[in-house]
Amino acid sequence: MKLKKRLMTMGFAALVGIGSLAGTAAQAKDKFVFAWPSAINSGVAPLTYAKTLGYWDAENIDLTIQVLTGSGVIVPQLLAGNIHGAYSSLETLVVARQPGKPNYPIIFPYNYLRNSIWEFAVLKDSPIREISDMKGAAIGVLALTSGNIFMSRAMLESQGVPSENIKFLGVGTGAAAFDALKSGQISVLNLFDTAHVRAEQNGIPIRRVDPPKDYQGVSSHGISVTEAFFEKNKDLVARFGRALTKGTLACNANLEACIRSYWEAYPAMKPRPDLEKETLQREKEVLQVRMKNLMAFNDGEAPEYGKFSEKDWTTLISALKAGKEITVTNIPFNKLYTNELVPAYNDFDVDEVVKQAQKH
Repeated sequence: MKLKKRLMTMGFAALVGIGSLAGTAAQAKDKFVFAWPSAINSGVAPLTYAKTLGYWDAENIDLTIQVLTGSGVIVPQLLAGNIHGAYSSLETLVVARQPGKPNYPIIFPYNYLRNSIWEFAVLKDSPIREISDMKGAAIGVLALTSGNIFMSRAMLESQGVPSENIKFLGVGTGAAAFDALKSGQISVLNLFDTAHVRAEQNGIPIRRVDPPKDYQGVSSHGISVTEAFFEKNKDLVARFGRALTKGTLACNANLEACIRSYWEAYPAMKPRPDLEKETLQREKEVLQVRMKNLMAFNDGEAPEYGKFSEKDWTTLISALKAGKEITVTNIPFNKLYTNELVPAYNDFDVDEVVKQAQKH
């Protein structure tokens, strides 16, 4: 795939507020307000590195990152047109397609986290070796409203662990969650990839428990937009997806430069000079794990970024049914996602992007 030649206007304006990636260019750029569902962290680094390397300029996009926590906030903002796209978990849309539910006019045109970020983790000396060993366990989750609970229940049920025998406790992330595991208040942490890395960095010896094979290699998050926005702005969505893809590949090729672009974009996140080397190493360890999930492809699968598989959705739908969150499972896939723009997302020279990042 060869990258079409595009004007690359260098020199972005300084970031303001909570994350404007606005560039200065002779011609007006297409605005794209993108919702980030948590406090700003190094997960945004592929987007900031795309800015550093000129990919948003090349696509004539003025990108702003807006922090909006949770689907309860993101969905209304999407529907009102105040944001154009969002980094979203997939569960909300499936639930919305149920009888009597809001049936939001939203669709996923880009598969972002190709492998689920959610994991089961236990202390290294725990007797729990497999999910089937979790009978009667107390499991710590981000919050009792976390969408991953439904998938976790389905995994447990599939391994002969009745969900009524499990107690889920909201423990958040960070010190509170780690203390709950160390103290024995919970015996399993069911958080996300980077949270577990940070637990290890804080001296907590943990071990991941593999999910059942049927639940491996499926997406957990994508990019959501309204159906109306997609139909009216396919070219813009295609350009957004291409810049995001290039930023992801470039970040993976040069983690250090990618993290530094994040610090440049968000100076408050940059460590003191005397802590920079240590912090950089820790952030590389965290981001490396996230990059694996962003770039995961199953054996024999063509590396087409942004593409969903039917399994991503059938697995999720089955899990939500097992978790008693939905009753109707025969949801038309075209009401959930589209792969229409996948060729456009991947219309560039991968080697050229990797070389550019490595030289940066």
